[in-house]
Amino acid sequence: MIKHFLSFLLLVLFLLACQVSEEEKIYQTLSRRQEALQKRDVSLYLSCISNAYQDKEEDVYRLQKRIEGYFKTFDRIAYSSWDRSVQIDGETSTVIQQFYLEVEKGEKKNHYSGKEALFLKKEGKEWKFIKGL
Repeated sequence: MIKHFLSFLLLVLFLLACQVSEEEKIYQTLSRRQEALQKRDVSLYLSCISNAYQDKEEDVYRLQKRIEGYFKTFDRIAYSSWDRSVQIDGETSTVIQQFYLEVEKGEKKNHYSGKEALFLKKEGKEWKFIKGL
């Protein structure tokens, strides 16, 4: 009896270890956004955005137009982030992180850095941005 219980417990622990944590899923969304910026890939970028995105006067449609403009304007975009904290509250999450952004157009380069607050919501099995971009 104990042997069966231990086998069952081991199986449950193994299955739990194989599941991706919610925090890891958020990291995957953040990585996808970074990749989209660097590749200047609008479709990949939009795959990270919720249709419910709303930040001040900007909805998902306006965000799309702004990002398309950036990708057309700049020859190169480099983005990185670090010192990240993730707070999950049910189906929503807040990410605070340091970032560095460099954009290049011809010979001209501009650098931006600071701290950003990003807000995500779980939609199905994925986390998507709803505010903060």
